[in-house]
Amino acid sequence: MPVIACSRCGQEKDAVQKPAFYRGEVREKLLANACQECWDEWIKMQIMLINEYRLNLMDPSTDDFLNKQVLAFFKLDEGGEIASVDYVPPAE
Repeated sequence: MPVIACSRCGQEKDAVQKPAFYRGEVREKLLANACQECWDEWIKMQIMLINEYRLNLMDPSTDDFLNKQVLAFFKLDEGGEIASVDYVPPAE
């Protein structure tokens, strides 16, 4: 498993194995810059975004939205900001 410097957490960790749902340039950026631990955090955020914004996964504009969001989450898009989500998980 390759080790990368994660663009989100800044630590050297195992790279994400399969950034499902993403293709092309976005996929390549994720493979080179995302650790598995931060990827797992992204999957939770992605689910919240899909639910909060009631995204239709069959709509091509959803792909554009999620591509921008994942790049912002991993700090790979200059000036990109992650969309707000009102959900607050319960305290454990």
